[in-house]
Amino acid sequence: MSSSSAKFEVAKFNGDSNFGLWQTRVKDLLAKEGILKALRPEKPKSMDDEDWEELQQRAVGTIRLCLVDEVVYHVMNLTSPAEIWKKLESRFMSKTVTTKLYLKQQLYGLKMQEGHDLAQHVNVFNQIITDLIQLDVKIEDEDRE
Repeated sequence: MSSSSAKFEVAKFNGDSNFGLWQTRVKDLLAKEGILKALRPEKPKSMDDEDWEELQQRAVGTIRLCLVDEVVYHVMNLTSPAEIWKKLESRFMSKTVTTKLYLKQQLYGLKMQEGHDLAQHVNVFNQIITDLIQLDVKIEDEDRE
């Protein structure tokens, strides 16, 4: 099976799982479907209004299908994928100082848990680093070691 015909599924975001990881997977899905540019806030000049509207509707549908009902209620009245994306980010990826400090504390206090293997430990480390980067926190090379 070629990658262009492969079926991909994104686990529905429920508000408790890792938003950054979900967001990356949905962007990948939008790119695979050829509708990633729908996240742009404005229509490209080279596209006519009807095509832009169809692209927007397809992207809105794709994003909402990747959300559980309880999360869809937060964005149900929005019709633009860019608006939905922004609303979800503001709700589930807060860039507050408290969130940044919490993640930094997790990073600096990270210890390998008994019973966990190295791969699990590295996954937790990578998740914290990725979350910090998505919150625009600069991570020095010495902090990654």
